[in-house]
Amino acid sequence: SSGINAEYGGGSMETAVKSFVDAKASINEAKPEYFANTCVLTFIKKDNCMYKACPSADCNKKVTQEGESEYRCEKCNRSYPNFDHRLMMNAKFADSSGVEWITLFQENAEKLIGKTSSELGALKESDEEAYERALDTPLFDKFTMKIRGKLETWNDETRIRMSALHVEQPDVVKECERLLSEISMF
Repeated sequence: SSGINAEYGGGSMETAVKSFVDAKASINEAKPEYFANTCVLTFIKKDNCMYKACPSADCNKKVTQEGESEYRCEKCNRSYPNFDHRLMMNAKFADSSGVEWITLFQENAEKLIGKTSSELGALKESDEEAYERALDTPLFDKFTMKIRGKLETWNDETRIRMSALHVEQPDVVKECERLLSEISMF
């Protein structure tokens, strides 16, 4: 099968291009499935997609507010006068085989939205409508992603969890070349 190389976040190994259905069929308890997919963003779960995080360079844990301008990180066991905004976004993507929820963390969520978490946090605090518009802007845009799918068990329920490892706007020329290459195999 054809693959996507390092240009799409695959590192030195190629990542097979798979539909959501084909990737889900390959996932087992022994190891996660890594695959590439070009899909369309259809929905972003806006509530709780951003949180106030520890400003320490090595820590991304959520902080709790203790007073007017004091934020406590339990992991660092410290209080800070400020915090960083961090993104942990759940979004729904569609490909030709169906729809899948995918989790995007900080850098990939920023690529998807086209704004930094600091910019998004400032919007949320100053202009709720602009914040909503910023989250709606990428809806129905196409993205090429490297995705990890793995089985997770929580409360005795096992399900597939997908996370984006790399997100970018598709390179239309490369995507057409890949498709032509795939077609020529038949």
